[in-house]
This record gives sequence, C-alpha cells and structure tokens, in this order.
Amino acid sequence: MLMLKNLKRKAKVTSIENVCRKVGILIKDSFLFWYPKVKDLPIPQPKTEIVLLTKKELRVLYCERLCESVVEKVRGACERLGYPCFLRTDLASAKHSWKHSCFIDGCKGLEEHILNIVSFNLCAGIMGLDFKAFVVREFIPMDTRFTAFHGDTPINPERRYFIKNGRVLCHHPYWIEDAIEQVERVKSPSIQNWREVLKEINTETEEEIALLTNYAEIVAKQFDGYWSIDFCRAKDGRWILVDMATGERSWHPKCDKVG
Repeated sequence: MLMLKNLKRKAKVTSIENVCRKVGILIKDSFLFWYPKVKDLPIPQPKTEIVLLTKKELRVLYCERLCESVVEKVRGACERLGYPCFLRTDLASAKHSWKHSCFIDGCKGLEEHILNIVSFNLCAGIMGLDFKAFVVREFIPMDTRFTAFHGDTPINPERRYFIKNGRVLCHHPYWIEDAIEQVERVKSPSIQNWREVLKEINTETEEEIALLTNYAEIVAKQFDGYWSIDFCRAKDGRWILVDMATGERSWHPKCDKVG
C-alpha cells in the first residue's frame, strides 16, 4: 500500500516533485513512481498535472462516492491544461469506456467520469487498485483510424516495448485483432474493414523501430527490473510515450525474446 507522509488536510494539485516528497511509493506500477523518472527525458509526452488525494477524500472515493473537493481539484487541473483532456488515476484509466471515463471533452459530466474511473479501479483484479491520485493529461490528437469497444475507444498505431535491466528485449503492436473481435458482436467497430486497417496500423517500419528502440533505451537507463513502455503515434506523426507498467503485470504476446 502507498504510505502518505505529512499530507496537509487541504492538499491541492502539487508539482511532480512535491508529490514524490509527500508520497512514500511502494507500488511500482503507480504513475507516481515511474513518471518522475521519465518526465524530463527527450521523448514526446503529454503535459501532466497530478491531483494528490487526502486520506479523507480516498475514504469517500473507496465507497464509490464523491466529495466536492475532489471534483474541484480535478476540474481545476482540467481547465489549466485545457479541454479536451485525459483523466486517469495513478494506476488505471478505464480507457475501453473512453467517452464515459477517461476522455474529458468539457466540464459537463465530469462527476460521472470520475466515478466511472473510480469504479473501474475498485473492481480491477481481485482486490481492486489502491490508487492515491488522479492524473490529468493533455489530450494529444492521435493518428486514430477507427473506434471500438463500448466507449468508442480510438484505435491508433500503438506499440508496447519491453525493457529489462537497462536493455530493450522486444516490441509488439498494442492492439490485436482478437481483442477487438471478442467485443464485435456487442459493439461493432466504427468501420467495416477494420481488420484490414488494423493490419496496416500494426505494420512496424524500420524507421519507426529505430526511433522507438532509441526512446526505449533512453527510458531503460532510468529503471531496474522488467518494464513495459507504451507509445502512441500522434496525428502530427510524433510518437508519444503514454504509459508504463511493470513487465509482469503487462499483457505480452508469445515471444521468445523475454527471459
């Protein structure tokens, strides 16, 4: 469990540095752990604000209820970064519910989005996720080709790179056909020829591999152990570092390069 140290009852949005000083971080998958290690690297990333939650606010949220102070702090961060923006906790975003959860296109309905993200976090895994903060991120328009899943989640060119003890092990397209096919009977993708488009999305070029391998090597120097790094291609062609997690907790296709 994350241990909160010397938090003031009226804690507001804080800088990344202050968050690190105030939170004793034990969960490596937390945004609060890995983001400070990568935020200043020469790799494109969204602008970010962290909304650190007090013990009182967490107790209320863990009961799937809202308190006005949380809404006010999250709304303030959203307004400073500008709409639309992306919302998650330090541990998960509920991105498959996209338009009902992590994608915030304006202040209207913010409370519902917050609660949907909280519910997802509390239902994840066996015991739920022990989140300690909300994270508001700049929304960078991605190279979206179609949408899928119940929340009309944008399907973009995305890659997952695996690193271990300072070196790059392997890399894979993030979106696979089976994942989209499983929900197609309930919610059809926004285009009929999605399989063809997905194949094109998942084609890794030599230029892309060289660039993302370099990015992954830069990140790998900051971490011990086994990690995944997620990159997404923006509409302007840049590859953006969007997420990280410990390798053991990251989906990985069959691969003979991990050991």
